[in-house]
Order: sequence, then structure tokens, then C-alpha cells
Amino acid sequence: MQKILLITATLFLSGIVAFGQCANSGSTFGFATAPSVPGTTQQITTCNFYGEAATVSGFLSSMMYTLNIADGGFVTVFDATLTAVGSGSVPYTFMPPADGTYYLQWNGVGCSADFTCHTTSVACIGFAAACTNPVLAGATAASVITACSGTPFTVSLTGAAAGSGLTYQWQSSMNGTTWTDILGATGSTASVSQTMMMYYRCIVTCSAGSTANSTSLMVDLGQCLTMTNGSATACSGNFFDSGGPAGNYLNGENYTYTITPSTPGSLLQVNFTAFNVENFWEVMSVYNGNSTAAPLMGQFDTNPGSITSGAADGSLTFVFTSDGSVTYSGWAATLSCVLPPANDLPCNAILLPVDGTVGTYNNGGASVDANEILVAPATTGFNQTDGWGESTLSFTTWFKFVAPASGNITLDCTGNSFDGQIAMYSATACGDYNTYTFVAGNDDAMDFTSPAPKFTTCGLTPGATYYLMYDSQSTLSSGEFKIALSPLTVTAGAFTNVLDVCSGEMVDLFTGISGNDAGGIWSEMTPTVNLSGSDFSSAGLAYTTFDFEYIVTVGCAADTSMAQVHIFGPSLAGGNGTLDVCRNESFNLLDGLNGTVDLGGTWYNPSNVAIVGNMYTSSNIPGQYNFDYIANNGVCPNDTANVLVNVLNCDANGIDENVLVDMTVYPNPTTGKLFINNEASSEMYSYMVTDLNGRTVVRELNAVAGAKVTELNLGALNTGMYLVRVYNTAGERTFRIIMN
Repeated sequence: MQKILLITATLFLSGIVAFGQCANSGSTFGFATAPSVPGTTQQITTCNFYGEAATVSGFLSSMMYTLNIADGGFVTVFDATLTAVGSGSVPYTFMPPADGTYYLQWNGVGCSADFTCHTTSVACIGFAAACTNPVLAGATAASVITACSGTPFTVSLTGAAAGSGLTYQWQSSMNGTTWTDILGATGSTASVSQTMMMYYRCIVTCSAGSTANSTSLMVDLGQCLTMTNGSATACSGNFFDSGGPAGNYLNGENYTYTITPSTPGSLLQVNFTAFNVENFWEVMSVYNGNSTAAPLMGQFDTNPGSITSGAADGSLTFVFTSDGSVTYSGWAATLSCVLPPANDLPCNAILLPVDGTVGTYNNGGASVDANEILVAPATTGFNQTDGWGESTLSFTTWFKFVAPASGNITLDCTGNSFDGQIAMYSATACGDYNTYTFVAGNDDAMDFTSPAPKFTTCGLTPGATYYLMYDSQSTLSSGEFKIALSPLTVTAGAFTNVLDVCSGEMVDLFTGISGNDAGGIWSEMTPTVNLSGSDFSSAGLAYTTFDFEYIVTVGCAADTSMAQVHIFGPSLAGGNGTLDVCRNESFNLLDGLNGTVDLGGTWYNPSNVAIVGNMYTSSNIPGQYNFDYIANNGVCPNDTANVLVNVLNCDANGIDENVLVDMTVYPNPTTGKLFINNEASSEMYSYMVTDLNGRTVVRELNAVAGAKVTELNLGALNTGMYLVRVYNTAGERTFRIIMN
């Protein structure tokens, strides 16, 4: 690799802060992965300048490392946030505070920078802590699934204990029972090779005294194919670049290689476990068939992952070209074959229950029927229900279901994150695509949470059968996916009762409905600013009834219910007042109240005993008596008013109200003028006005003419109550009047 010096480049570590001796910042150059095996060293680059930072990934907090510059210097270590976490002269011992990537900034004496090449490296020197009992040996793993005869591969441990004081001895066995030490295999990993099927395990010993065996692993021999011009048949084994499992491919290659399944009727599946070629300059092309005339599935300079043939003979053709300089380790892939699934065609569709059951399926080996393109959904978008993000068909499989009574369903494939797409159809003949009618389709979940489909469909015909076409979103990948169908029922609940509240109170609208689904939205029929979620404040609003709607929406389905709130004003007992009455007089207590009064309240007499009704007869003893009125409208707190009753020294029993019944006196109360209506009688009457002390204040004889209205001028009298006695020799009547 040639290093190009860019003096004017923007410095990547411009945000670095000072730590220890050096606070210099610099550009970055050099990339490496920190070794994880004690005693191993990884060279970063042969040309780091002082002032530059190398990027090193894979540091483990359980390990200790030595950071070094071959010709000396100083290093400052920065974490991913560009915070300095260590510094010192090289060789510098570094214990990472956390697993991950660190930036190693190199400097000379006095934190100097230069443009001279320096060789830098990182070495794993051991564990940061000692092992403890009981030691864990973990499980045995291998870098290959099947081995090539005589070709080295690596065995390692997963889940094993870490720490200093550990020793290792790898063993092999031909039968998994009798074990033999592998000479020199005394590290946490070992390079091995075989010419027959073998078992492997490792004996792990802690210096504290305990020993454990890792679980064994069987590694079989398999067919090993290397890239060249030619062809092969296989359903197992490995596929490598021309350099095999251990070497690089060569410059100037241009190879075409076809692999056909060794099992008739199956489809070849190639899973790339490693892929390392020169980006942009070297490309692998993959064709879906037995020649380069077959459809191109893709061109790759990065790992293509898993590729499954969809060709009639199940084959794949690979073309690889390399340029004239720089070679890499190439690729490693495992080979397998899969049979087309039974539901590859709609007439073999799998019947799905509509009860929420999550089913697991696989479209590995699925093919595309030539006529399926007739029903491929339109390209409308990834998060839509009327089509797909891409309409290319790759590995189609078919399912069917019977629509539930509601006619609404939820279709959920997010049980795992397989990137698929699904479409729904009605059809009159499963084998005739011309009878298919597109109903709905989805590529990525409608809630944007998954690349797997998830959506709702409404308005299906209850009891009718519908077909589902499931396909991979990628033209390369097939695999395991999940489908769950659920009936979609949405209920906003039912009205229970009007919510009565006193003005100013807060009410939860959910208390006015029952049986509702959560997650809906409340709205008000009469707009106010008093609704927040389900809480409604009655403050400042009219004393009336307000209507609300609760809407629950799940996908395409919705339901509504109503709630009502009746706002009551405060209870009103009226204003305090007074009444003047004679002894033994029957009177209405309500006449003593002022303002607006809620009827139906309860009166309490001076002894605080409740009174039935509003009528009361005064005491025979003159004096002042307090009566309390308590009103309640059934919702708001009680209100209380007081009436002071003045019992005067006049006796209502001495007033005969049964004569001259047609005579009237008005207005009462009066401010001075008083009229006596005697139109119903032809007799002449005298009148006498007395105060409540019995003193006569006005008297006129024969002043009230028959069949007329007589006016009395009482303007000179003081305010208060007076008795007007109208009389002649035939009878008399006394009227009680009030002067204001």
C-alpha cells in the first residue's frame, strides 16, 4: 500500500483534548485489529508519522496490551468519543477500560511530529486478571463446517473462562471417545488439519487448581471446490477462491465456474462465510443458472451472504475477475442443497389459522413460476398496503386463509427480521392467475419497526378464502420467516352514564364508557380548550351538557363511542333575608330569601330540627328567630342561607280573613300610595291604619265607597309593617301591608 501525504488535510482528531504529556492532535493513518491471544503481536503499519493516530479495533477489557513504536516515542490513547484514556512512553502497557476501538496517537520526544515512517504495533501480553475456580472450558468451535483434506483450519473456544494462569491442551479423536493430545496445540486456539472425519476438544486448566474439558466438536471432510474455469456437482463441502482456504487468489484472473446440485430436483445454496477482494477493482458476478446467459443475480465486491439458485436445474454460475495488482484472501463459502418447498405453487398453499398463532416457514429452494409475474404487486413503496417497494419476484411461496367474521385481519411477519414481502389475493381458481384479484400488499412494517411485513386489511368477505404470496425482498436471500394472522376487532366501548360534574371539577371521560380498547383518541363535539387526553376540565364553561367522541383506530379498522358530561353550577340557597310576621302567623320561609334559589332544599328551625316543606307558623312569643336553608343540586357541595324572622307583637289569630273576601289591597309592599278595591261590593266602609304597637296612624270614616277603587296616601308613614282595617257595621277585614 502506498502512503500519500496530504499536508493540507483536515485533521480527524481535531477534537482531541490533552491527556498526560502530549495534547497534540493529528491525522489518522493505519488500521488493525488488536490480537486476542496472549503472546501474539499485530503490526499496524510500517509508516506511521509522529502526530498521526492509528485506528485499532477489537480491544478486550479482559486483556493487557503493549503499544509500541519500533524506534521509540510516545503514545496517547483515545476512545471512540476522542477522550484520552491513557498515555506514556513506548513500549506502553495498556489495559482497555472497555471493549472496542481505540485511536493510538504516536509522537516523538517532547510530543513532536514529523513526516518520517515509523513501524507501529500492538501486542497482547496476557489477561488483566487471574482465572478462578471452577474453570469454564466452554464449547469447541471451528472456522469451517466441513474441512478440506489436508488443509489447515482453526479450532477455538466459545464461552470459556478468561484470565491469567490458564493453560490449554487441544485433543483430537476419531470416534469421540478415545482422545490424543495434538502436539504443540497449547494455545486458546489451534491450527489443525485432517484427512478424515475428526472430533476436537480442549482441556483448560486454571492455575488455581481446576480443570475442565470443552464440549467436543465433530468436523467432517467435505468436497472442496476452488475457483477456476470449469464446473462441478455438489450438495455439500466448501467453495474457495483459487488460492484455496489458506492462500490469496492471483492477479489477472478471469474464471467462470458452474456448480450444479448433486441431488436431482434440489437447488444449490451457497453461504459465504468470508469475502475479501479489492473493492471496486475486483468483482464476483453470480448468474441464476448453468451459464452466463442465465439471469444475473448480482455483482459483488463485498460479502454477498447467502445465495440460493432458482434455476430449473438448481445451478449457479460464478465469474471472478482480478486486476493486475494487489491480491487478497478471497472467499470461503459452504455448499448445501435445498428442496423446493411444497407450497411453491398457489394450489399447494398452506392453510393458515386466523388466531394469532405464529408459524415458522422457509422459502429456501422456492422458485418463481413463469406466470406469477402476472400477479406481482405494483411498485408503490416499502411502507404501503397497495404494493411493494420492488416488484421483482425471487423465492415465492403460497399460503391461504379463511376471512374471520369481522372481515378484518392483522398480518404480522415481524416474529423475526427476515426481509420479505407479502401480497393478498382473492381468486376463483388457484391455478389460473387470470382469476386473481389483488387485495393488499406490504413490504416493510407499516409502523416502520421492521423490514418484515406487518399491516392490516379490512372489508374482507367473512368465510371467503384468500391467497397470500410471500417472497424475499432480495433476489439473493431466502430463509426462515414467520407469519401470524389475527382477527382484527376494535371496540371503542359503550356509553354507560352521563358524567355529572360541578363547575370547575376535572373528569376522566373513560369513566363514562366501558369495555373499550386502549390507545384511542378523545375529541369534543363542541370545541373548547378544556380537553387534554381523556381529562376534561369544566372550569369556565356553561352549565350544560357537552358531548365527546372516543375513536379507536388499528390499521384500517376503527370504532367510536360517545361520552357526555353535564356541568352543574354551584348549589344556590339564595341570599340571607328577613321576614316580619305576627304571632301565630303561617308564612312561607322562601319569602325571606333573596336572589336565585334551588328549590327542594331543607329548612332547619331555630332548634336545628328539619322542617317539612317551606311553610311555618310563627311562635306566640314575639322575638327574633333564625331559620337555615340548605340547598343541594345533587352534584355540587351544599349552599346555606339564613332567614331572620321577626315575630311582632300582633296576633294573627285576631285577624278575620274570611269576610270581604273579594276586597283587595295593592300594591303590597307599597312606597306610599295604596289602593283598596271594593268594586265587588256596593257598601260603604271606613278604614283605620295602625302600626304593630296598636297605635292608630291614619283613620277615615266612610272613605271606601262601594263599587269603586279608593286611593290612600300613606307616604308620611315610616317603613315597616302596618295593619289596614276596613270595616262597617256589617263586617270588617284587616290587611297586613309593608311600607318600603
